[in-house]
Amino acid sequence: MYISDCNYHRPKSVAETIEILNSSDNAAILAGGTDLLVEIKKGIRQHSDLVSLSDINELKIISEDNNNIYIGTAITHNEIIKSKVICQFLPCLSQTCAKIGSEQVRNMATIGGNICTAASCCDTAPVLLAYYASIEIASKEGNRTIPLKDFFVFNKKTTLKEGEIVTKIIVPKPSKGTGVHYEKFGLREAMSISVVSVAVNVTIENKVVANSCVIIGAVAPTPRISKNATDLLNGSNLSDLKEGSKILEKIGQAASNDSIPIDDIRGGAQYRRDILTTLTQRAILSAIRTG
Repeated sequence: MYISDCNYHRPKSVAETIEILNSSDNAAILAGGTDLLVEIKKGIRQHSDLVSLSDINELKIISEDNNNIYIGTAITHNEIIKSKVICQFLPCLSQTCAKIGSEQVRNMATIGGNICTAASCCDTAPVLLAYYASIEIASKEGNRTIPLKDFFVFNKKTTLKEGEIVTKIIVPKPSKGTGVHYEKFGLREAMSISVVSVAVNVTIENKVVANSCVIIGAVAPTPRISKNATDLLNGSNLSDLKEGSKILEKIGQAASNDSIPIDDIRGGAQYRRDILTTLTQRAILSAIRTG
């Protein structure tokens, strides 16, 4: 299978990228290409213009200030794994990227591509949602910033408009006493697509869960907040959150009840619900330990 004829562009800046996108009727942004090029070769997608981000240095920067971490969307998964800033402030994101694909894929695939593909089973989105991330979107009208939770519309559909590009992921630095953990279940240990995933953010104050967020993945059209599980977790006493405890089991069941999984080749809907109940409990206990 080959890539059909198209115009290939290598702009040097975001502004030049936006200009190309707006001058084409059928352009696609090419980051790592680990999803896009496969779909083009299979005939699933066809584009007149491919706009590579490989020469745009402003999209390849990880930086910080007193409040936030800023991640350029052309940063690869392996660059996330090796970043001292990410490992210090967002260790769960680094650990999650290490579970994605193979070494070769992680060398090419970008964090921006992972969230913009918007697959329900993507790995970085639940973790970034658990970290309360926002994204910066650039267009010819200027820049806008939106919470990541408002970006996903459906499986492989986002609020991104024609001529726009996601340039930056903005993650608030976690407060003291906060732990974040991601659990993923696949059909094998490595190079597997998530059958079920869950990310949990827990902040402990005076041995009580002062704030939390439970994100479920691969069990709905988009990664989503489990409101019922989060509400149950908030205010829980740390002493009650033990393996096998009734409150922990209740929270796991609440997450399962908030899911709307499908039956497919990787697993049935009820199978996914059962796994989610267990993974949620594991993720909560691990998040507490890392806080």
